[in-house]
Amino acid sequence: MKSYKKNLLDAVPEEGSGAFAELLKDSDSKVLRDTLMLLTKDNTESGKIDVGFTVIYPGCNTKGHSHSPKEEVYFVTEGKGIMVIDEEEFEIQKGDVVYVPFGKFHRTINSSPLPLSYVWITVEKEG
Repeated sequence: MKSYKKNLLDAVPEEGSGAFAELLKDSDSKVLRDTLMLLTKDNTESGKIDVGFTVIYPGCNTKGHSHSPKEEVYFVTEGKGIMVIDEEEFEIQKGDVVYVPFGKFHRTINSSPLPLSYVWITVEKEG
């Protein structure tokens, strides 16, 4: 028998009544994620920085939003997916850093069978 290699990020999840994908079919929304706040502007000297950790479940996405007084940086810690910034759309994966300029609409989509997680940092504009 030949050797064999497969990456976990390319694996296909099992099917069946207990599988997450099957449970997701009964949900009215694909916006399924958890966010943990790690640092808020109230805990910083400048009062302009927020830091959080978000997990997006397989086959799900964020709702998407923009915040004109803030720019944002994402650091992908696990998984892979798709990032949408205004009209631009590109793949992201573990190890990627993504910059979102002030006021740009952005949305994250988990296109893999594993959770997609990232640390994000927002900084408010001066003035």
